[in-house]
Amino acid sequence: MRSISAEDPDWIGPYRLLGLLGEGGMGRVYLARSEGGRTVAVKLVLRRLARDGEFRRRFAQEVAAARRVGGRWTAPVLDADTEAEVPWVATGYIPGPSLSEVVGEDHGPLPAASVRALASGLSQALGAIHEAGLVHRDLKPSNVLVTVDGPRVIDFGIARALDATAAGDVRTGTGALVGSPGFMSPEQVRGERVTAASDVFCLGAVLAYAATGRMPFGGAESGVHGLLYRIVTEEPDLEGVPPSLAGLVRACLIKDPAGRPSVAELIEATRDAEPAGAWLPGALLAQLGRRAARLLDAELPGPATPPARQPQPLTPVPYAPAGFGAPLPYAYPTQPGHAGGPGVPAGPVRRPARSGGARLAVIVLSIVVGAPVMLILLLMLIGWLAGDDKKDPEIATLEGAVPDAYLGAWEGAVAGGPEGDFQGRFDIVQGEKGEMVATVTYTLADAVCQNRAPLVSADGEKLVLGGGSRSRSVPAGAKACAEPSPGQTLAVRPDGSLGWTSAGVSATLRPAVESSVAVHPKFLGDWGVPAAAPAGPLRLTIRQGDVGDEVVTATGRAGGAACRWKGVLSGAHDDRLVLGPLVPATAGCPARGSMVLTPAGEGRLYADRSDRPEGAGREELEHVSP
Repeated sequence: MRSISAEDPDWIGPYRLLGLLGEGGMGRVYLARSEGGRTVAVKLVLRRLARDGEFRRRFAQEVAAARRVGGRWTAPVLDADTEAEVPWVATGYIPGPSLSEVVGEDHGPLPAASVRALASGLSQALGAIHEAGLVHRDLKPSNVLVTVDGPRVIDFGIARALDATAAGDVRTGTGALVGSPGFMSPEQVRGERVTAASDVFCLGAVLAYAATGRMPFGGAESGVHGLLYRIVTEEPDLEGVPPSLAGLVRACLIKDPAGRPSVAELIEATRDAEPAGAWLPGALLAQLGRRAARLLDAELPGPATPPARQPQPLTPVPYAPAGFGAPLPYAYPTQPGHAGGPGVPAGPVRRPARSGGARLAVIVLSIVVGAPVMLILLLMLIGWLAGDDKKDPEIATLEGAVPDAYLGAWEGAVAGGPEGDFQGRFDIVQGEKGEMVATVTYTLADAVCQNRAPLVSADGEKLVLGGGSRSRSVPAGAKACAEPSPGQTLAVRPDGSLGWTSAGVSATLRPAVESSVAVHPKFLGDWGVPAAAPAGPLRLTIRQGDVGDEVVTATGRAGGAACRWKGVLSGAHDDRLVLGPLVPATAGCPARGSMVLTPAGEGRLYADRSDRPEGAGREELEHVSP
């Protein structure tokens, strides 16, 4: 936060300015507080924009809608005067750095657990924003504030007011954008209609940045137009995104808005990761504490005489605490001609030049007057962090005996098994000896067998899993899945893969997608198998889903009759999709075998089907219209 200068107002509406929080293409943002003690962030728009009638009209509409936004993960709009000479809007003050500061300056990329918690909070924030009839349009790291109890989204909906002046054109005289280049959706770049799906794309870009410290389509070093071209035409660079997040992020970054997951689906997919407790690494929490302590060394502007005001009764408004920055239970009433409060000029009040000032401890006290809960939590945090420098809190995780190198999802092809060649997948979680730590999925020619395996032993060289009983089979009651699975041994190799052995059979396992949106976008849609296929022509429709979900529907003919089949996803990788056997959904139709799909170029896939005659080779599928 910077000190107030002589060019800044002394008051905006009923709020006395305490410091400058930042500035951008729309205006300046100040830290301020009301006479009643409420601490807020006040955005004062640029005078150039204030002279634009279309901007003012849209600004008023968007502010009115934004005031209806609720939810735990947003900064509430508390007050505004859209009719003032220079319009302004006040929101709840969130005492935390932006995500861009955290990742770009203070800490670096966040761990997977923190990014999943971030995804949960931001998805819920977008849900609240969309329910109010708004589209954020400018979700980016600098519009996400990071606090000890979760993220907060700011500036929602306001970006639309810039449409009138920017017109979606990056070549405007002022350089204004409706959105920020590295975090814009393809439809924003093309100047097309922007919907809630655009915010989903931007969310994917924000999560990729949080996990890697890089924008998924690169920076603007080679020019803004080159960056925008990559957003529209190229695949995102997700190298470094943990496998547990890659599927979700990739799904958000699908070019076609209709192909992206909905916000409701994202909320459900990340509900288990909702920010709670120590959702950030201990070192970052310590930085947040030190950041708060450094406020005591900043300067506070000297005292100013408030504008004359007449006594007015306070009007109670609903009080809904939402963590740091929550509104207080009373607000000044809005009156005609004085939207900022009773007897207070609605526009900014200019201050004289000044020098020196009191220490910013007064700012902290002024904040505390309006939010005693903040004082308690802040003191608890600082005391907790200062209590023992050697014991920084860490993200809450389950402790156990499984070394970290084995955790996650792993897949590989197995040759020479008792039931022939098959695909294996291992989802390994943390746990102690004797506990079930692995879900093992075998995709055979005519069945998917799944079981859970206990941990027998673990050391620096190998992980030993015990035999487990079958927990599921597709189709139900498959004979191939009747026998219990044998024990198995895994070992980490120098290249990061796992070596797997069981009953004299071995294979190499590599990291796989671990997500509720595990299907890579290149596999989604409708695919046609050529009519000359030996096993009969098929048409496949592949949907998004998690391993174990029914994601494929097939139609075709068998014995002269029209048939329909369905199949489950049993393995997922960026360049491979494993589908279980196609189970008939039409009475009297035969089952079809399992298959492995791999890319064959633009709009084409290779299908290795287990029911093809030996030596027939793989089939080629073509993308077809629905």
